[in-house]
Amino acid sequence: MAERTLADQLGGTLPEGIEALEEHERQDLADALRDARRRQAKALAEAGEEGLKYVPALLRGAVRKAVGL
Repeated sequence: MAERTLADQLGGTLPEGIEALEEHERQDLADALRDARRRQAKALAEAGEEGLKYVPALLRGAVRKAVGL
């Protein structure tokens, strides 16, 4: 899978301040943003699974499907 550019990740054109950065600095920023979003997604998934501990076992499958886990 090709890595998304910083502009793609932010959903449009880059602000002037970011455009003024050198290419390697923009790439570092894109990498940091991608890594942060991956960590956030992992944390949200873990929180969702943790929350399912309070749902009766017989209902967990249906609840997972309903909330998209």
